[in-house]
Amino acid sequence: MRHAQSGQTLVVFTIVSAFILLATIALVGNTQVLFVNANRADAAALLAAQAGASAIDPGALYQDRVALDVGEAVRLCGEAGRQAPFVISVDCAVNTDTVTATVVEQVQMPIPLWGGFETVRATRTARPAYGGATSRGFGTP
Repeated sequence: MRHAQSGQTLVVFTIVSAFILLATIALVGNTQVLFVNANRADAAALLAAQAGASAIDPGALYQDRVALDVGEAVRLCGEAGRQAPFVISVDCAVNTDTVTATVVEQVQMPIPLWGGFETVRATRTARPAYGGATSRGFGTP
Protein backbone atom coordinates (compact mmCIF):
# COMPACT_ATOMS: atom_id res chain seq x y z
CA MET A 1 0.00 0.00 0.00
CA ARG A 2 2.83 2.40 0.84
CA HIS A 3 4.49 1.86 -2.56
CA ALA A 4 1.41 3.13 -4.52
CA GLN A 5 1.51 6.58 -2.85
CA SER A 6 5.21 7.33 -3.26
CA GLY A 7 4.75 9.88 -6.09
CA GLN A 8 2.23 12.19 -4.38
CA THR A 9 4.83 14.65 -3.11
CA LEU A 10 6.42 14.92 -6.54
CA VAL A 11 3.06 15.58 -8.22
CA VAL A 12 2.10 18.32 -5.72
CA PHE A 13 5.56 19.90 -6.02
CA THR A 14 5.27 19.91 -9.83
CA ILE A 15 1.82 21.54 -9.78
CA VAL A 16 2.92 24.24 -7.29
CA SER A 17 6.09 24.92 -9.30
CA ALA A 18 4.04 25.30 -12.49
CA PHE A 19 1.77 27.88 -10.85
CA ILE A 20 4.75 29.80 -9.48
CA LEU A 21 6.38 29.81 -12.93
CA LEU A 22 3.20 31.07 -14.62
CA ALA A 23 2.74 33.80 -12.00
CA THR A 24 6.35 34.93 -12.49
CA ILE A 25 5.93 35.07 -16.27
CA ALA A 26 2.73 37.12 -15.87
CA LEU A 27 4.39 39.53 -13.44
CA VAL A 28 7.43 40.03 -15.67
CA GLY A 29 5.26 40.58 -18.76
CA ASN A 30 3.05 43.15 -17.04
CA THR A 31 6.05 44.94 -15.54
CA GLN A 32 7.71 45.18 -18.96
CA VAL A 33 4.55 46.69 -20.48
CA LEU A 34 4.34 49.21 -17.62
CA PHE A 35 8.00 50.23 -18.05
CA VAL A 36 7.61 50.72 -21.81
CA ASN A 37 4.47 52.80 -21.38
CA ALA A 38 5.96 54.82 -18.52
CA ASN A 39 8.83 55.77 -20.84
CA ARG A 40 6.32 56.57 -23.59
CA ALA A 41 4.33 58.82 -21.23
CA ASP A 42 7.53 60.52 -20.08
CA ALA A 43 8.58 61.19 -23.68
CA ALA A 44 5.10 62.56 -24.50
CA ALA A 45 5.22 64.87 -21.46
CA LEU A 46 8.67 66.13 -22.44
CA LEU A 47 7.58 66.72 -26.03
CA ALA A 48 4.45 68.53 -24.84
CA ALA A 49 6.39 70.77 -22.46
CA GLN A 50 8.98 71.61 -25.11
CA ALA A 51 6.29 72.35 -27.69
CA GLY A 52 4.58 74.69 -25.25
CA ALA A 53 7.87 76.39 -24.42
CA SER A 54 8.43 77.08 -28.12
CA ALA A 55 5.52 79.56 -28.16
CA ILE A 56 7.66 82.65 -27.65
CA ASP A 57 5.73 85.90 -27.92
CA PRO A 58 7.31 87.81 -30.84
CA GLY A 59 6.02 91.15 -29.51
CA ALA A 60 8.02 90.73 -26.33
CA LEU A 61 11.22 90.26 -28.32
CA TYR A 62 10.89 93.83 -29.61
CA GLN A 63 10.77 94.96 -25.99
CA ASP A 64 14.06 93.17 -25.35
CA ARG A 65 12.60 90.36 -23.25
CA VAL A 66 11.64 86.72 -23.76
CA ALA A 67 8.06 85.84 -22.80
CA LEU A 68 5.61 83.09 -23.65
CA ASP A 69 2.31 83.52 -25.46
CA VAL A 70 0.25 81.67 -22.84
CA GLY A 71 -2.67 80.69 -25.07
CA GLU A 72 -0.44 79.40 -27.84
CA ALA A 73 1.80 77.59 -25.33
CA VAL A 74 -1.17 75.71 -23.83
CA ARG A 75 -2.50 74.86 -27.32
CA LEU A 76 0.84 73.56 -28.62
CA CYS A 77 1.47 71.63 -25.41
CA GLY A 78 -1.92 69.91 -25.57
CA GLU A 79 -1.60 69.02 -29.26
CA ALA A 80 1.88 67.56 -28.84
CA GLY A 81 0.96 65.56 -25.74
CA ARG A 82 -2.02 63.90 -27.41
CA GLN A 83 0.11 62.43 -30.20
CA ALA A 84 1.24 59.42 -28.14
CA PRO A 85 -0.92 56.27 -28.06
CA PHE A 86 -3.12 55.46 -25.05
CA VAL A 87 -3.15 59.08 -23.78
CA ILE A 88 -6.34 59.85 -21.89
CA SER A 89 -5.47 63.36 -20.67
CA VAL A 90 -2.90 66.10 -21.07
CA ASP A 91 -2.72 68.93 -18.55
CA CYS A 92 -0.62 71.95 -19.52
CA ALA A 93 0.13 74.87 -17.22
CA VAL A 94 2.15 78.00 -17.93
CA ASN A 95 3.78 79.87 -15.07
CA THR A 96 5.56 83.03 -16.32
CA ASP A 97 8.37 81.39 -18.33
CA THR A 98 7.87 77.69 -17.50
CA VAL A 99 5.55 75.18 -19.15
CA THR A 100 4.54 72.11 -17.14
CA ALA A 101 2.93 69.18 -18.94
CA THR A 102 1.32 66.17 -17.26
CA VAL A 103 0.42 63.23 -19.49
CA VAL A 104 -1.80 60.39 -18.26
CA GLU A 105 -2.01 57.10 -20.15
CA GLN A 106 -4.26 54.11 -19.59
CA VAL A 107 -2.54 50.86 -20.53
CA GLN A 108 -4.13 47.45 -21.00
CA MET A 109 -2.18 44.72 -19.26
CA PRO A 110 -1.35 41.64 -21.37
CA ILE A 111 -2.03 39.31 -18.45
CA PRO A 112 -4.60 40.91 -16.13
CA LEU A 113 -3.62 39.80 -12.64
CA TRP A 114 -5.27 42.51 -10.54
CA GLY A 115 -7.15 44.47 -13.20
CA GLY A 116 -7.34 44.90 -16.93
CA PHE A 117 -5.94 48.44 -17.09
CA GLU A 118 -3.28 50.46 -15.28
CA THR A 119 -2.75 54.22 -15.29
CA VAL A 120 0.67 55.72 -16.01
CA ARG A 121 1.40 59.41 -15.33
CA ALA A 122 4.42 61.57 -16.23
CA THR A 123 5.16 65.26 -15.61
CA ARG A 124 7.84 67.37 -17.30
CA THR A 125 8.69 71.07 -17.39
CA ALA A 126 10.42 73.20 -20.00
CA ARG A 127 11.49 76.80 -20.46
CA PRO A 128 11.87 78.71 -23.71
CA ALA A 129 15.20 78.44 -25.45
CA TYR A 130 16.18 81.56 -27.32
CA GLY A 131 19.54 82.00 -28.96
CA GLY A 132 20.17 85.66 -29.48
CA ALA A 133 21.91 88.72 -28.17
CA THR A 134 20.45 91.88 -26.78
CA SER A 135 22.01 95.31 -26.48
CA ARG A 136 22.18 95.11 -22.69
CA GLY A 137 25.35 93.84 -21.11
CA PHE A 138 27.57 94.26 -24.15
CA GLY A 139 28.99 97.69 -23.42
CA THR A 140 26.41 99.76 -25.34
CA PRO A 141 24.00 102.06 -23.49
